[in-house]
Amino acid sequence: MAELIANPKKNIWTAQQTVAQFRAIAWLRWRILFNGFRRKGGAGELVGRILVYPMLAAAAFFPTLGAGFAGWYFTTQGQIAHVSWLLWGAFILCQLLNINLGRPGTTFNPNELIRFPVRLRNFVAIRLFFGLLAPANVLIMLISLAIAVGISIARPSLCAYALIALAAFAAVNVLFTRMVFAWVDRWLSTRRAREIFTLLIFAGSIAFQWANVNFNPAYNHHRHANAITPQRMSAAVQLYHRAHPFLIYLPPELTGSALVAAQRGRWMLFTACVVATLLFAAIFLAVFTLRMRTEFRGEVLSDVANAVAARKPLAAHVALAPSAGVDSGAPRRLHSAVGVVLGKEFLYVRRNTGIFYSLIVPVVMVFLFAGKMSIRSNSAWLIPAAVAYTLFSVMPLSYNSFGLEAAGAQFYFLAPVRLRDVFLAKNILNLLLAFVEIVVVLAVIVYLSGRPSLLLLSVTLLWAASTLLIGLTLGNLRSVSSPKKIEFARAAGKQASPLSAFISMGVLLVLAAFGGGLLVAARFLNLSWVLLPAFAILLAVAFVIYVLGLKHVERYALGHREELFEELSKR
Repeated sequence: MAELIANPKKNIWTAQQTVAQFRAIAWLRWRILFNGFRRKGGAGELVGRILVYPMLAAAAFFPTLGAGFAGWYFTTQGQIAHVSWLLWGAFILCQLLNINLGRPGTTFNPNELIRFPVRLRNFVAIRLFFGLLAPANVLIMLISLAIAVGISIARPSLCAYALIALAAFAAVNVLFTRMVFAWVDRWLSTRRAREIFTLLIFAGSIAFQWANVNFNPAYNHHRHANAITPQRMSAAVQLYHRAHPFLIYLPPELTGSALVAAQRGRWMLFTACVVATLLFAAIFLAVFTLRMRTEFRGEVLSDVANAVAARKPLAAHVALAPSAGVDSGAPRRLHSAVGVVLGKEFLYVRRNTGIFYSLIVPVVMVFLFAGKMSIRSNSAWLIPAAVAYTLFSVMPLSYNSFGLEAAGAQFYFLAPVRLRDVFLAKNILNLLLAFVEIVVVLAVIVYLSGRPSLLLLSVTLLWAASTLLIGLTLGNLRSVSSPKKIEFARAAGKQASPLSAFISMGVLLVLAAFGGGLLVAARFLNLSWVLLPAFAILLAVAFVIYVLGLKHVERYALGHREELFEELSKR
């Protein structure tokens, strides 16, 4: 196998056995990933990855190319010290990617390895390498390599020094990311910490978007007072020079100083700066090891584990169930499966700060952009565009409706309830969330740009309802065939699998193109009266599709319950 036990003759652990362990883990990870594509629904996940990876590569190409060109330009102009600006930008960009994209999912939980005779240092190495392929880590390595290549093209004599300095900088960033994720998972193991963390992320994201909208020249053609001016650029440069003495001992500045020293032939200073950069890497690795040592000793990060000590008496919950033979006076429908599941879904939404974040951001973004769009010639598209953008935050939720329930989804198949009632309750929640989102967004638009035309408002609402019904129909099927377990106590969890996310966006974009085409055609032909009956017919067709899908979803769920249980029961 993999020599997973110590040498029985000498009772020592050899380097060959350590190598065999790493090979066994790598082989196991590959086989789990490969075999996952062979199960039911695996082909769809493979298609999703094939679509995602080229898009990620294209998104990483332009920052990498720009960083390489900037490194070449600064070197040819004798301003190699300005490379530190690129490094600060790369660091900030990667942290934003960490917040929005998170880390890649693993094929199995690496904490399961503590059951085997694995040393702490080997466990730390395994956990460290498991996150190397995170999008932010890959991007920072590509940007660092591109800058080194740009410097080498401009000054071939600096090739070796640039590669060494930028490699140290990339290592610092990768270790910093791994350290932060490890401790964030520990901090987010409690509900209160998750709420605070989400609030901080929300405040930072909104502040960044506010600055982008108010100071980006692309959004201020009609409001030059907020545009970037030479005076403001000068003030920003002065602020940077004031803060520079406090930043010179951080890795981006140390790397820039190392490159300047190499250009001037001061090899001792270059070595000192690189060693200081690697010292940061060592500190981050030590903090990461401290966190891994606690997990190596058996720590469990979950709400269940944290709630054991604070368990409430059972008597406090007994009163929730009505006594036998006693008429509570409440309507019978409140005790149906739909009402019970709907109440549980509200609890999940209330406890999931990620859902709150995804619901609040569209409202804030509409508030930031609506005022600027209303003063342009395309303001007639403000309401349709805002409603379509709002649906992007609600639609993915219906494509993984069992993700928050984990292994508990099995009880739906054991309980004496109809699965169509379960799906109906989950769909009602999605419709309510969408209704609240759209109402708030419309209120913001009315406040900023005035009352819209009744025809445009009616047509937009009919389109939104049709899109939601069609999306819910497909989402119910994808929730069973391609579920994704969502962990409350883990950072940056996604709401749906890659292919489900693509299908969700595809459905929304296709229907948006269809609705936009009808609006353009009606306006071009001066047949605005056709819009209302046309979209009413679209809503009727969508409703029929949803009803038919709801009738057949139970049989579909029973036929795909194995992949549902397999995915949601993973530890």
